[in-house]
Amino acid sequence: MARRHARAIGLPLLLFAAAGAIAVVVAVVLLAVHKQGKVTAYVPPPPLIAGAPKLAPWPAVPAASVPPLGYDVSHPQCKKALPTDGGFAIVGITGGHPFSSNRCVGDQLKWAVTKSGHAVYVNSGFPGSGDPVAYGTSIADDAVTREHAQSSRGTAVWWLDVETANTWAGTTQQNASVIDAMASRLQQLGVRVGIYSTPQMWAEIAGDWSPGLPIWYATGPGTVDTATAACAKSFAGSPAAVVQWVQKTKQGELDHNMVCPAYQNRAGELLDLR
Repeated sequence: MARRHARAIGLPLLLFAAAGAIAVVVAVVLLAVHKQGKVTAYVPPPPLIAGAPKLAPWPAVPAASVPPLGYDVSHPQCKKALPTDGGFAIVGITGGHPFSSNRCVGDQLKWAVTKSGHAVYVNSGFPGSGDPVAYGTSIADDAVTREHAQSSRGTAVWWLDVETANTWAGTTQQNASVIDAMASRLQQLGVRVGIYSTPQMWAEIAGDWSPGLPIWYATGPGTVDTATAACAKSFAGSPAAVVQWVQKTKQGELDHNMVCPAYQNRAGELLDLR
């Protein structure tokens, strides 16, 4: 019994001594690192992956204006009567996600070009595997092919729809690089590019990347008065240029839009005015 008791006392003492020795070693290492000046602050990764394309500056366009209220439509409005009023219109080329078709895009584009200004948008996303730059480029190329099948002259302004409703399975760095590649490819094809999103969705998907492209700010259900407040807000490195709100009509819910006051003489940056 005496030997067992001695062992029971000796084991805690041994463990205590070992823990003390480890603490001394850690303290010595930390002191040595500090003296050598090797303690550095955490440096976050860059917003884009290595090799991501560099976006071009906004192209200069003459001052121009359109009636400030308009609409955007896509596959949910397929076969429905479209508004006869409104100064501009924006049409979704894809059917809610990348590599899909809005089956009514032809008719909707014909309606849009009757307005003082028009534009198109394409859904975006990333499944989390593969090269983000190649994937973003392929989304843009696919959408342009679909748009050109309906509009021989092409549309001069494209908006990138960046929403959490679509699949974003990459890191914010990878996701941002997909969006960057989409925008870069469209710029290579000679069109102007903007971003459609909200501050919350943008931060979740693309992190703190600030491309400085025009912003189309989605505000959700509301009125022109509630949406107008968003004109004073910004994200992704730019102030809101267009604000959107959802409002009920006889045809169901419809996306309404307004060009923000600061951009009312800069419509050519936001819309195709040809």
